[in-house]
Amino acid sequence: MEGTRAQPIPPLEGALDDVPTKRRRGWWIPGALLLVAVLAFLFSRHAEEKDFLDLLRQARPGWLLVAAAFQVGTYLCVAGIWWTVLRRSRVRTSLWSLTRLSLMKLAFDQVIPTGGVGGSLLVGRGLRREGASPGTAAGAVLLTVLCFYVAQALGVGVSLFFLWRRAELNEWIQWLVTAFGVLAVAIPVGILWATRHREWKPGRWAKRIPSLGTMLKAIAEVPPGLLLDPGLLARGVALQLGVYVLDAATLGAMLLALGQEASPSTVFVSFMVASMAETVSIIPGGVGTYEAASVGMLNLFGVPVEAALASTLLLRGFTLWLPLGPGLYLLRHTLRGGPSPGRQPG
Repeated sequence: MEGTRAQPIPPLEGALDDVPTKRRRGWWIPGALLLVAVLAFLFSRHAEEKDFLDLLRQARPGWLLVAAAFQVGTYLCVAGIWWTVLRRSRVRTSLWSLTRLSLMKLAFDQVIPTGGVGGSLLVGRGLRREGASPGTAAGAVLLTVLCFYVAQALGVGVSLFFLWRRAELNEWIQWLVTAFGVLAVAIPVGILWATRHREWKPGRWAKRIPSLGTMLKAIAEVPPGLLLDPGLLARGVALQLGVYVLDAATLGAMLLALGQEASPSTVFVSFMVASMAETVSIIPGGVGTYEAASVGMLNLFGVPVEAALASTLLLRGFTLWLPLGPGLYLLRHTLRGGPSPGRQPG
């Protein structure tokens, strides 16, 4: 079978080299300021501040455990996309090992905003450690990027229809959708175009785009037809949609933990609009922009501001801050050349 011996792995630090250290640190500042502004707005209203703190103190731990289970499911869904590609290429590996990669990708993407490209490059190197050939690893990575944007576009489309039916499609949402639409079309089309024009060499301007050169090299190694395999695309999009559904369910569980009830459609639409704001943001993890959009949408549908903010912060704790520590630990271990425990000989 393919990949009986792991391929040599280039240093993972290379994915970081394109972005100056000072610039990476500065990316956090706007989001942190925006998040502080949102919190300051709430705490300036003393009655809502008291309600907010009371909600957090009275949170039901049972629903928090349910939310944690939903989050484990999201990592399994992402790992399932890679596992499907590796299985097609007859590379044997454990789903647990790929789930570890999913956690590391999340940590990388939250720290360094490259539209998911930087974390995807890291995953490609991790898949080669599992025994995949360079072409198979690159194909799995790029298929994940395609599925991410296709699935998010489908989720956003459903949300827009819901908002249109309720006459809630206001101007700021329309501007947000426009920005997201440009990104959601440009990146998948760019990837597919590059797979058909592998001889194309970018000019000097490309050096200003982090990791673009490395991504183009990866595209050149993808086996022809892999990215347009209908079966792989369908399974990948379905698994990525599963991630969005589970994340939205986590938000719903947070509301229930706080004693608030909201319809599944309200929760899903609020989550998708906030995710759209996160995607178009240049801030790592969409910090500040995601929280503002989520609170605004939930409140638009009748959820009290204090409950909307508390549930959003709890969700972000489960999806961003809590996984960040383990993810960075695993990432640091990998950077030091730690062995991959999940690969099985083929």
